[in-house]
Amino acid sequence: MPLELGIFLGAKRFGGRSAHKRCLIMDRAPHRYKRFISDISGQDIQSHQRRPLVAIRRVRDWLQAAPGKATIPGGKKIWDDYRSFKRELPLIAEEAQLDPAQLTFLNYLQLAANWLQEHR
Repeated sequence: MPLELGIFLGAKRFGGRSAHKRCLIMDRAPHRYKRFISDISGQDIQSHQRRPLVAIRRVRDWLQAAPGKATIPGGKKIWDDYRSFKRELPLIAEEAQLDPAQLTFLNYLQLAANWLQEHR
């Protein structure tokens, strides 16, 4: 997504309302982005190493550092909760009379939101 990232960074730098927006840039390997985007130096690019737990930790830490944010559980806790939800998802979907293999994004979002309410 180099084009979209470039548009975002340009709007952030030169756009009025967009100047306060923040973004987290991640790639699967450190410095891999240099092969595709040469003008991105100076950005704090994080590597997730193709590992979901690492990606979750990076996003969680970035969100936690945002101004005015409430406390967010640690990356390991988020990962463990996600794995529990995924294990329970087939049963949860069936209880909602939904086919687990054909969930729409909105179905998935609602099931996840309900699960989180019950497990927090």
